[in-house]
Amino acid sequence: MDDILAQARRLVDDVEIYSVKGKEFPVLFKANSFYTAEKKDFEGIGIRVINRGKLGFAHTTSKAACGAIIEYAKNSAKFGESAKFVFPAKIRRKPIQTFFESTRNIETEEVKQKSVNIINEILKKEPDAKVDVQFNRSEETVRIMNTKGLDITYKKSSLSMFVQIFLIIDGSFTWFYKIKTSPKKTFLTKTELRELLKNVKFARNVVPVRSGKMSVIIMPMVMSTLLRSLAMGVNGKQLQKGSSPLKGKENKKILGSNVTIYDDALLKDGFESRPFDGEGIASRRIPLFKNGVLENFLFDLQTAGILGKKSTGSAVRGFSSMPSPGTSNIVVNPGNWSLSDMIKDVKNGIIVYSVLGAGQSNLLAGDFSCNISLGFKIKNGRIEGRVKNTMIAGNVYDAMRNIEGIGKKVENIESFYTSPFYFKSLNVVSK
Repeated sequence: MDDILAQARRLVDDVEIYSVKGKEFPVLFKANSFYTAEKKDFEGIGIRVINRGKLGFAHTTSKAACGAIIEYAKNSAKFGESAKFVFPAKIRRKPIQTFFESTRNIETEEVKQKSVNIINEILKKEPDAKVDVQFNRSEETVRIMNTKGLDITYKKSSLSMFVQIFLIIDGSFTWFYKIKTSPKKTFLTKTELRELLKNVKFARNVVPVRSGKMSVIIMPMVMSTLLRSLAMGVNGKQLQKGSSPLKGKENKKILGSNVTIYDDALLKDGFESRPFDGEGIASRRIPLFKNGVLENFLFDLQTAGILGKKSTGSAVRGFSSMPSPGTSNIVVNPGNWSLSDMIKDVKNGIIVYSVLGAGQSNLLAGDFSCNISLGFKIKNGRIEGRVKNTMIAGNVYDAMRNIEGIGKKVENIESFYTSPFYFKSLNVVSK
């Protein structure tokens, strides 16, 4: 990499090299049977240049091609936007563990046996089920160098496990699934499997629900969709474009007083934890909303420079793309409600475990309209059965000002760390 930097230095004013190298080990089971297990290697280099005050970029998956790629980056700078920043020099980063030997040491045979055990446990309760298991572990090394003297690197491990149960219930296709993600070794636990199968049992009784406003409990899987909408609102690039609904609202109350949300790249065992961002700026914990008040937007170097701000260390990227503002781990402070207490408190409402996308929605504006793929009707504190052909709709900013309670048990859905939310009143539409 040093020779590539030296070569580029002779051709342009300033250079940044972003490289990533790693491997993945996916193991797949489909319809109760082993499907495949393989190893995938990946490597890529992204070269960003500043030449005559303009930004240029090129990338490659071959180190041998970097000479030509540097020329391409130099030529692209003729048509690039003006650089509003300088590359960082040395940084003072806080220590954060992002690589775990426990993940590296997982053997494929162990994964296969764990998957077989999960499938067998499900089939004992649901012999007609078709079960898919997708397991993937990966490790990668990220390195950033530039002509200001920066040369930093870190290793990262990650693991994901997706278990899906497919059944035909009451003449319709029904899916139940569980996702687990972590930087270190983990598998689906027996408790989590029992909870998944309990939902299958409840789902066999289909009950009608009337359209209207009612209490709604939203589980972490669906809350991650709503939180993505908030993350778009605090994205500095959207602020720069003038399209963020939060423009001009910094230090103003946006959400309920019981809502505090952070972007925390230094979260212990966080799925997207990192010591520095995609440009080499040291990571930190950034309050986004504190007691409902908007505190910060997220910036990379270029967006911050355009707006006269400072980078928040929020640049995200792959080797094939220029940096842009983004999130790391989105963490919601838990409340003091148990899920059982939430259910007991509902007189008339539903609990939503999963949805089919965000429907016909404008997530940037906070609007959502989601078809419920798995949800249950609650009447007088008891779950009565599964709802069909039903959706929830509203605006995330309005909903987050109308919260009855927040759960105390946090679950991570990839890089989102949240509890269930109990909303006083949401629009429920049923055919």
